[in-house]
Amino acid sequence: MGNKYGGFPGGGFGNMQNILKQAQKMQADMEKKQAELATKEIETSAGGGAVVVKATGDKVIKEIIIQKDVVDPDDVEMLQDLILTAVNEALKQADSMAQQEMGQFSMPGLF
Repeated sequence: MGNKYGGFPGGGFGNMQNILKQAQKMQADMEKKQAELATKEIETSAGGGAVVVKATGDKVIKEIIIQKDVVDPDDVEMLQDLILTAVNEALKQADSMAQQEMGQFSMPGLF
C-alpha cells in the first residue's frame, strides 16, 4: 500500500521542484551578495595612522599606505609589525562583514 508518488512524502515531484527552485534562488542570491562584498571597502590603520590598509569585503588587499616618518632603516621590525597589525585587522573585519552579510544563507543541518 505505498503512496502513488514513489515514496516522496508531502506531495511528491511537485514539492521537489519547488525545493530545487528555492535552492537555485538562494544560490543566485548568495552569488549576488558575494559580488557586493567585493565592492565594499574596509580601511584599517596601525600606529595612529602610520600604516593604513584598504581591503575589500572579500579579503583582497587593495592598498597599503605608509607614512614617510615611520620608515626608519634602523627599526624595520616596527614597520613590519605595523603592517601586519593593519593587514590582520582588515582581514578580520572582512571576515566579520562576510559573516554578517552571508549569515542569512546558513541552513541548519546542511553544513
